Amino acid sequence: MELAIILLVFLIAFRKDLLELRSFSLQNEQDKFILKLGLGLLGLALLVAGTDRFVQMLEIKYHPEIFFLNDWLRSLPYNDLSVYFGYNSRILLRIIRAVYHYGFFVPCIFLIIRAVARRDLRSLSLLIFSTFAFHYAVHFPFYFFTEGHQIWYVKGIMVPLFRTISPLDHVFPSMHASMSVTSMLLAWRQPNKATRILYSIFCPLVIFSTFYLQIHWTIDAVAGAIIGVAAVKFAEYATAQGWLYLIIARLNQTWALLRRPASKELSSRG
Repeated sequence: MELAIILLVFLIAFRKDLLELRSFSLQNEQDKFILKLGLGLLGLALLVAGTDRFVQMLEIKYHPEIFFLNDWLRSLPYNDLSVYFGYNSRILLRIIRAVYHYGFFVPCIFLIIRAVARRDLRSLSLLIFSTFAFHYAVHFPFYFFTEGHQIWYVKGIMVPLFRTISPLDHVFPSMHASMSVTSMLLAWRQPNKATRILYSIFCPLVIFSTFYLQIHWTIDAVAGAIIGVAAVKFAEYATAQGWLYLIIARLNQTWALLRRPASKELSSRG
């Protein structure tokens, strides 16, 4: 139910953009190219998610952590904002759970759909260079070599809230915060006022949900926000330099090389 409501809100905000999909044609080479880029970006997200699961298995087995952050996280003033919240409203809890659950991917996914629907190659380039791969590459050293647990774990207080209960220690920096900031900054570039308003409300709410659910410390979100801004700056540079076209050209060359031996073999058999 919560996911359906969130999707409905985003669909309403993006309705004008999504209507452009009606003119989309697989017979049009430009449309096919844009669609391939959108699907490729979604495939990259799945690849990153799969890589993360594999790395988690390595962490559990080999324990590569060399920096231990729990004492530092606990000692910083105002680093635990959860002490200022009340936990008596079931409705508020359901809302915040849903925001935390779906706030990581939904905003980014709709920006991808919007870029495809509008045939907006620049927006797709910004998304490719600023989202999944960039964030994971920057977060990976922190997640792999540091140990820093969630607030509830460090405090040893099991407030009856939903949270990610895991033997892993991925809190600093917050990828929920970094992805939310990146999505919001990219949304602010959209001409659709409803989109800009929605992201200005929803993305900060995602960060708030991590505090409320006793997952992330304040410093996690601050560091994540810096990464989110850096991601957009990097994407702007990469897009201005035309890196997307260079990557596509290289992929096409690689694909041609992979197909060449098979085509020669078939021709020799004929």
